[in-house]
Amino acid sequence: MYGLLGSFSQGLTRFLYSVLIGRFLGAADLANINSAISLALFLSLLWPTSAGQAATRFVAQLRGEQRPDQAQAVANHLGVRMLGVSVPLAALSVGISITVLHLDVATASCAGLLLLGYAGWSFTRGVQYGAGQIVRSALWDVAGSLAALVMLAAVLIAGLQPFLLLPLALSYGLYAVVCWPAPSTAVVDTALLSSINAFVRYGVLGTLSSAGMLQLSMLAANMAGTGVQAGMYAAALSLATPATMLARTGSQVLFPAMAEAGGRNDAQTMRHQTDAVTRALVVAMPAVFGGLALASPLLIDVLYGQRFAGAQDILPVLLIAVMFTTIPVAAVNRLNATGIRGARFVSIVAACGLLVAFALWLVFGPVAGVLGVALGYLVATSATSLVMVIRCWRMEHHQWTGVVLRFTVSLLLLASGVIFTNVADPPHWVGIVLSVSFVGVWTLVNFREIRTLRAARPRPTTPTGVQRSAASR
Repeated sequence: MYGLLGSFSQGLTRFLYSVLIGRFLGAADLANINSAISLALFLSLLWPTSAGQAATRFVAQLRGEQRPDQAQAVANHLGVRMLGVSVPLAALSVGISITVLHLDVATASCAGLLLLGYAGWSFTRGVQYGAGQIVRSALWDVAGSLAALVMLAAVLIAGLQPFLLLPLALSYGLYAVVCWPAPSTAVVDTALLSSINAFVRYGVLGTLSSAGMLQLSMLAANMAGTGVQAGMYAAALSLATPATMLARTGSQVLFPAMAEAGGRNDAQTMRHQTDAVTRALVVAMPAVFGGLALASPLLIDVLYGQRFAGAQDILPVLLIAVMFTTIPVAAVNRLNATGIRGARFVSIVAACGLLVAFALWLVFGPVAGVLGVALGYLVATSATSLVMVIRCWRMEHHQWTGVVLRFTVSLLLLASGVIFTNVADPPHWVGIVLSVSFVGVWTLVNFREIRTLRAARPRPTTPTGVQRSAASR
């Protein structure tokens, strides 16, 4: 629950950021700001984000092995390396923002600060989740989100457009400073270093190809269409991406639990967790994303206004694409928890998906513009997600035939509703009726599954391992 609260606050902040900028400044400015955000977040995937994932995995694993001193040492080791990589990446972000995105120096500099802040947030959040300090993490997520929105409002009122990215950068930085792990006197066990380095390398490839695909799609839209068209894509993306924070939180909560079970050699617990979470995602995600997709014309009109009507065709495609990224969360974590071999498989599949996306963007972009970029992203994400689930399904012999059939039915219903909405262009109330009807029917179809999932009770865990930073004590 607290993990969802933290992710909800972060997703809401990113969403309101786009809505406020779109409403006050227009599509072209929204495209520029979101492109700068996407660039900073994409470059952070080159090492800092994977350092956070490694912290989650190894800190949790060492907790399971009852080695808290090594958990602390690993957190500090990864933190130092993350800082060393983030500084040159921030400089690269500034350079690309000026030369490729053609942003002014102030906005480009803020993009560099955003990279530093986001890198620190990703790493320290990974440490917090690995150490089981989810409540503390959520509280600081909420505090940082509120601070970012207050500062953004001040920047907009003052008319300081070149500094629109600064509030977001400072909010991430606040979290990183407060939640940084305390210094450790222990030295990392040399036997762990090779595993850590290999995990980070494959993590970079995997996250660059999966999460990076979403950020690159914004940059591809910026090149495939005009500034206004890219603004339409940015508006649709702002409505689709906050829900990815739910998947990220689910991953960060699930992964340490799996890593701890791996440290205890408890394969049965990992199998049960994978099965339960996958079933829960197949029940919940089509309802969330499907309901939003069917009501997308109303969402665009209410939140952005009539001048963003061009985003109505793009939003359903992006929502369904993002839904596909949430479904294999448990399977991906299970594969990663098997060790380097599993991480290698995940990374290779994700890289292949990114290559598919690039190829489709080259084909669809010149023909269909920003809508073609969204379609390419949808095809690539659905293909990679399917491969991950099938791999885990076969590896652990799950009983997922019924799960897959129900999910297929949901896709057929969604596709029919979205096509009708876009072709017939009915009044907004029709979209609301379709949305409510779909969620209601989907709930009835999954009624037995929902009862089973509610009856399950998670095992309580005791947070131990990495100590808080001196600033937080």
